[in-house]
Amino acid sequence: MDRRTACLHQANAFREKAIADPEHHDQWIDEAIKWLERAMEASYHAVITVEADDTCCAPEPARTAAIETFASRPRVIARQ
Repeated sequence: MDRRTACLHQANAFREKAIADPEHHDQWIDEAIKWLERAMEASYHAVITVEADDTCCAPEPARTAAIETFASRPRVIARQ
């Protein structure tokens, strides 16, 4: 389950608590709103994974500056 879906489930659980507990209705609705906002944020952001490369931390002295700059950058993988 992705983060957005998990947040939506949590919001729904607090909405149901609000219905079942009229005395604390406003408190549960406030919590549901927080989880809905988190779900919205999760849908706008991509997950970024950075993989370290074995060559990034110990560059060889024979490399040229351009190759060293390129090789020392970690690879970035983005997922929606």
